[in-house]
Amino acid sequence: MSMKKAIQNNLEDSSFYNANIANLENLSPVLITVYDRLDSLQNAIISLKNNCLSQHTHLYIVSDYAYDESHKATIEQIRTFIKNISGFKKVEGIFWEKNKGSFDSVSDAIQYIFTKHNKIIVFEDDILLSNRFLEYMNLALDFYQNDKRIFSIASHTHYKPIIPKNYPYDVYLGKMYSPWGSAMWKDRYESIDYNLPGLAEFLSDKKQIKAFNSISKHMLPILKDMLEKNKKYGDVMNCYNMFKNQLNNKPYQFTLYPIKSLSVNRGFDGRGEHCGVDEIWQNQKLVDDFCPQMVENLELDSRIQKNLYKAYYSYKRDIIEPLLKKLGIYEFVRYIYKAIK
Repeated sequence: MSMKKAIQNNLEDSSFYNANIANLENLSPVLITVYDRLDSLQNAIISLKNNCLSQHTHLYIVSDYAYDESHKATIEQIRTFIKNISGFKKVEGIFWEKNKGSFDSVSDAIQYIFTKHNKIIVFEDDILLSNRFLEYMNLALDFYQNDKRIFSIASHTHYKPIIPKNYPYDVYLGKMYSPWGSAMWKDRYESIDYNLPGLAEFLSDKKQIKAFNSISKHMLPILKDMLEKNKKYGDVMNCYNMFKNQLNNKPYQFTLYPIKSLSVNRGFDGRGEHCGVDEIWQNQKLVDDFCPQMVENLELDSRIQKNLYKAYYSYKRDIIEPLLKKLGIYEFVRYIYKAIK
């Protein structure tokens, strides 16, 4: 069976096929980021190959160099594996020869890719994808390219029931950036200021803090942790940039989400950065054979925003820990808890 016939069979009910099959040369490139998890990368590649558009997709994989001598052999194995990947339009490994750290490794790779393309799909090696992930991402990138309210496209959504039963669409708008399968245009990326302008004023402004926390209370602790450790966390930095945009008399920027997850994070096995161990997230169901229909002039749904706030709310993180820190006994209680555990 020819590739075109296979695509036609797989996407016979898809608006992407009807509108864009002749535009296969303009599919977005994909960037996968990896450090030392060969098995995760192999699984991510398998899931990506399950997409019928993979053979028309330019795949980039960025491999950061070892920060620890004991990691060098594994990283060499990963790079050998990358060099032998097939099944895509083109595969290009971006191999750094010194350790950049996760943020700089990814951002430098993205900037390199944007010298060749005007859009990109990005995810880490611990992300697994549905069989219509590429279809959805490419369709959304084309459909919302000129809607400057849309900052990025997400393929993941929360596992909790956040969508009202009478919600009529396959996609919704959110005020947070999601890195667990993300797509973006070059002009949106270039609008981001990773120097985080106005951050000191923001952290001392109770009104701004309240507005930021009204989106979700889990972002501010991550932002403060990033500053305390002098690190860069791209996802929360993007959230901050999205939020600050509205304070500069500009329209609020949104992320487009599907109502069902077309990607899931398998990094909650203790190996994922900032993930820890979480059986629910680790085993979140991946939805195959679903490609959301795009909607013109999509508006923010306040019911979904309230449900998202509740979904991300944590009594321990948002009430107990701040109280313990205020009383000056947080580290002591944490030590006792770990000792007992």
